[in-house]
Order: sequence, then structure tokens, then C-alpha cells
Amino acid sequence: MVVKSATKKKLQDLGVPDTFAHALANDRKWDDVKVLGVQDIAQVCETDSETAEKVHAQIHAADRKSSDGEADGGGPTTKVTLRKSRSRRVKADVDLQTYNASSKIQSMRSALADDPVFTALEKAAEKAGMSLTDRIFEDLTDAILKRGKKKLTAAQADKVISHAATELDRSRIDPYEAAGIVTAQSLGEPGTQMTMRTFHYAGVATVNVTQGLPRIIEIVDARKVPNTPTMKIYLKDGIKATSDDAKKLAASLEVTTTVNIATIETDVAQRRLVLHLNKANLEQKNMTGVEVREKLERATRLHVIPDKEKSPKTLTLIPNVHSAEDLDTLAENPPSYTMLLQLEEKIRDLRLKGVPGVERANVQFNDKTGEHYLATIGSNLQRINEIEAIDRTRTYTNNIIEIYDQLGIEAARQAIVDELRETLDGARLEVDDRHLLIVADVMTSEGEVRAIGRHGVSGTKHSILARAAFEVTVNHLLKAGIIGERDHLTGVAENIIVGQPIALGTGSVELFYVPDA
Repeated sequence: MVVKSATKKKLQDLGVPDTFAHALANDRKWDDVKVLGVQDIAQVCETDSETAEKVHAQIHAADRKSSDGEADGGGPTTKVTLRKSRSRRVKADVDLQTYNASSKIQSMRSALADDPVFTALEKAAEKAGMSLTDRIFEDLTDAILKRGKKKLTAAQADKVISHAATELDRSRIDPYEAAGIVTAQSLGEPGTQMTMRTFHYAGVATVNVTQGLPRIIEIVDARKVPNTPTMKIYLKDGIKATSDDAKKLAASLEVTTTVNIATIETDVAQRRLVLHLNKANLEQKNMTGVEVREKLERATRLHVIPDKEKSPKTLTLIPNVHSAEDLDTLAENPPSYTMLLQLEEKIRDLRLKGVPGVERANVQFNDKTGEHYLATIGSNLQRINEIEAIDRTRTYTNNIIEIYDQLGIEAARQAIVDELRETLDGARLEVDDRHLLIVADVMTSEGEVRAIGRHGVSGTKHSILARAAFEVTVNHLLKAGIIGERDHLTGVAENIIVGQPIALGTGSVELFYVPDA
């Protein structure tokens, strides 16, 4: 059962009882709930018509209120417009949270801050007059604890901080060093050793997740959809969630089409489609014949004829028959063969259940945490986040553009670093994390995820000659000449082109000889 948490919360805010709100929010958005009639509500909630009328009145009162433009809250609130998706510009007004700097810093404080080792290192750094970040203290503490040390003496802490200061100083890049070129080389050289390999998904036949060099290319090209989009979905209950809970959620997430649960027979002579439901497949997908019939009627707006009302095994659809009364005039106005073929094509790929884009959901077990999670083939972060049973804080997708759309540019930057690191580790290649950070910073510095190419970073450089040196040389030079653009020759490529020293290393300073007067 996939319960839309946003729909359920809205119904609860309107005063609808929790049990009714839970039933109405099952696989329904708010727009689907608004159009339900009294009889539909009574059937879904399994209640009497009088109670259903009250619920119906509550829903429609809220709908009229929102359409008249009345505010839900009593006092003035600050509003901000959030962008939900790049493909569909859906806007939603939410209250703008106030920023509390002290609580933000406190929440970012390390979980190891109260550890004796952490405290000893902080005191040693303060005594030495060094300013280190919590992340450095956390890494040092973690490394010491892994070596079996529970406490540090003052002398030991001073020694650790002294070594850390030396290594930190050595790791800093020199002024006017060519950081970009070093980064490119550090990624480019291992890239020549990477193979066009794939990773086979455990327990899922014929599914190979793109890894190696093709995955690196996907990331730096900022592809909107990866070749093999995947998600890791954790359940809200964590280790309390059983394997059955995970299997039920997996069955509700996977896209279920008509051909997955039924055999379609085209009766050309009678101009009709006959669906023979597969009982085993229905049980696996946690569906019933009645549910299939309702969804077919809603999607096709046709009258579906079952062989049995309660537990149908066969469903019949006839083109242009929208109600039982249309069957009486069927002999006078029979459907054409073309209409039958069009209906068959529509029915065959019709999505009856599941989240769009999620082709497969496989239950996995994490040995370290002792909990079950779902590994999916296909990704749809926006729709998955609407499901009440999932843990949004740990659910992850390898689609970086989807992360940018839903969680913002900072989350996308971190995802680029994580995906590059995971891909390189999978190929057993070592690249310094700072080089990955530079790549991520360059790709996200303008507030959106840009590809490293002529449609992104390289195509938007300030230097005309640098743009022309990359691709489409004539177009860049012609456009610059038409608009009268100037190149100030501040970068590397443009100085090399004109044959003068670059402003890095020895070229970063100018020496003048001034003779005595």
C-alpha cells in the first residue's frame, strides 16, 4: 500500500479521521481525492453513506476555500516559491523558516565532541594556537579510537596536533599553482586505465549498472538521465522493518503494466479485448481483480465487463462502450478494427500500479546495520519522497540532476563527489578528494549543474580564445567579432595561443631592472 503522505496530511488537517485519511491517500494524489463522489468515499473507507457525506463535505469545503483564494493560516507568513522539477514547473508556497545561526552550528557539531580524545586534541590545538576544523578533529579522533586508544595524555595530544599541522601545511597548494591542470591530470591519467566495465546487480537478472569510464563520462557530462538510474530506498522503521515489509513496499513501487498481470486476447470477430488475469502475478503484486477493473475503467473511461463481480478472473473491454447501456446499441454501431487495435496498444503498456520510472525493486539486506532496504532499477526521487513508509534522510539516487531538482545545488555538489569517488574506488584507483572537490565546484559554481564541455563550463568561459580553442572555433570568433568582445588574456589557454608566458608559476611575477640614474 503506497500512502501519499502529503495527501494524508492534508486530509488530517481538514479534520478527516486518521483511518479514513489513510484509506483515501492510498495511491491517490489530492487531485484524485477531490473528484471522488460520496459512493466512492463510502466504498474506499468502508463506511456508511452518512459518514461518507460528511467526509465529502469536508473535502469540497477545503477545495472551494482554496479556489476562492482564502488563506489557510490566521497570521501573516513569509512565503517562498520552490521549484519542484525542471521538466514540469510546479510551484508550491511554503512558510519560510527563520535561520538560527547558533542552533545551526550546534547541529553541525561532531558526534564525537564529548569524547576524551576529541577534547584532548582540542585543548592541544588551542595551546599551540592552531585553528582546525571539527572535521579534522573528528578524523583524528576516529583514527586514534580505531587503534584502541581511549584516552590521550597532554604530551601525546601535542604530538598528534604537531604532526597534523605539518601534514596540513604540506597539503596546501602553492600560490599561483595550476590547480585546474593538476586536477585534470589527476583524473585523466587514471581514466586511461579504466575499462568499459559494468556492475551486475545481485539477484536481478539481465541488469548491469554502468561503472568505470562510461560512468565518469556521464557525471562530468551532467547527463539528465544516467544509462542505468538506480536508487537505494530505506524504510522508516529501520532495523524493525521485516523482509515482508520490504517486499510489500517493493511490490507497490515497481511499475506494473497490464501484461505483467494478465494475458491479453484480441477477439477480432467480436471486436473486443479479453484479459485473462494471472492469480499468482496478482498476489505477487499485491493486487486484486476488482482493483485492476477499477483502474482500467479510470484510465480508459470504458465499461469493463467482469465474469464475476467480487473476484473476477476475466475482464472484457469493448471500444466505445462507456457504460452498460451502450451494450444495447452495440449491434447498430459496432467498433472498427482500427479502434480495437488502438485500444489493445493502449492497454498493453498501461501502468496500473507503481511509481513511474521504477522498473524493478529488489529487496537487499545490509549486514552491517542489520536492516532491509530496496535497490531499484529506475529512479523517481520526487514521487518516492511522497511515500510515507520510506526514510527520506537516507534514500539516495545516482541521478545527480534529480538530486539538484529536489534537494538543491549543495546536495548535487556532494553527489558529484560521492559518485566520482565510488566509481574510482570500484576501479581500485586512487585520486585525491581535493581534485574531486574542484571538479564538483566548477560544475556547480553558477548555481546549476553544468557539464564540462562546450554546452557547459568550456562553452561559457570569459576568454574568446579559450572557447574557440575547445570546439566550434569559427562560430566563437565570428560572434565575438560581431559584438565587439575583448579578450584580456588572463587564463592559460589564451596566453599559450598568442605565445606569451602564462600567469602561473614563474609567469606570475614581473621583474623590472631599474638602472641607477
